[in-house]
Amino acid sequence: MRWNLRLCQGILHTGRQSGYLRAMAAQSSTAAPGASEGTSDGTVTAGIIVIGDEILKGYTQDTNSFFMCKRLRSLGVKVAKISVVPDDVAAIANEVSSFSSKFTYVLTSGGIGPTHDDMTFEAVAQAFGEKVVAHPEMVELVKKFFGKTGADCPEMKLARVPASSLLNYGEDEKTGRRFPYPLISVRNVYVFPGIPSLMRRALDGLGHLFRNEKTHFCSQEIFVNSEETLIAPILDRANANFRRRTSLGSYPDWASNYFRVKLTLDSDSEEDLEEAVAFLMKHLPPGIVVPLVADPVSQAAQDVYALAESGSPLGQKVAAAIRTIEEALDKYILSKLCVGFNGGKDCTALLHLFHAAVQRRCPERSEKLQALYIRIVSPFPEMEEFIEDTAQRYETCTFIPGGWCEVP
Repeated sequence: MRWNLRLCQGILHTGRQSGYLRAMAAQSSTAAPGASEGTSDGTVTAGIIVIGDEILKGYTQDTNSFFMCKRLRSLGVKVAKISVVPDDVAAIANEVSSFSSKFTYVLTSGGIGPTHDDMTFEAVAQAFGEKVVAHPEMVELVKKFFGKTGADCPEMKLARVPASSLLNYGEDEKTGRRFPYPLISVRNVYVFPGIPSLMRRALDGLGHLFRNEKTHFCSQEIFVNSEETLIAPILDRANANFRRRTSLGSYPDWASNYFRVKLTLDSDSEEDLEEAVAFLMKHLPPGIVVPLVADPVSQAAQDVYALAESGSPLGQKVAAAIRTIEEALDKYILSKLCVGFNGGKDCTALLHLFHAAVQRRCPERSEKLQALYIRIVSPFPEMEEFIEDTAQRYETCTFIPGGWCEVP
């Protein structure tokens, strides 16, 4: 894995794009069908190919396609299909060829490296009837990052790419500096690394290649405290009326205490979306739509302080609690404060109020909140799971294990 470390380190620095790249770009005039076009209705589409035996065998969980879908959607690109293929040149090549002819963009993930099972470059070349060649600029990059010069060394496999390859240098969104190690593309196929951190950084840095300014997706969620069978006829009517302009999804949730079904509506038109939402709100049975904040953590300060200032009976109690927390923040620095947490309702409410107060006072803070969790000898698995989920939900919160405590 040393080559992975070297590559990670290299991507963190700046780099340049050579004249050879510009020459290759000029020479590469052939493009796959749809490489610069969308579908007949103007939609820009993408297909994602995840490569690796480890995915198909269940050894590794694929998170790359999930990230790609979210990122591409934010760029105005509709992901039309995801495929997982094994480490097999023919299988990869067939899928690349098929996807390339159907979608505006094809993004592959995995199969880049120095070992025998890294065969994506070879497969992409085969898909387009090309040979794999040692790209002069890639050869120099391998020498620079890995200190290897031998043509037959494993690291040089990274420099052997399809003949018409283009080198795409991403840009750090925070610093604006160019990455020194490129992403290889052939026609409308973009070959991303399988390591999640590298893949995410590469896609974030190359978002401009995929951005579709003509489309801006919008969505809305409706939470329903009812079984799907009760609302199915209404959903059928809504789908029949709006499916050409707005997609409607229905997702039951048996674990939630607040709702039974989450409805999601997606469209590339705010007007069409609002029309579909209005139809559902009008025709769903009275009282079954519940007001649920899907992400209470990120907007905690706004919502908590609005409630505290509302003057309602509950708001008055929240205001009193907030005053106590603010007094503690006045007396002590954040690192000296800690919330006791055992997964119960009261301490969960306290953690949220504490988070809201700190979020309002120090919105740009880097220091994490602290919570003390004292485990009992035989904790309930459900409680342990809830505490783990809470730690993830409040990303800026560090749970300090308090050790074992005998409870009579």
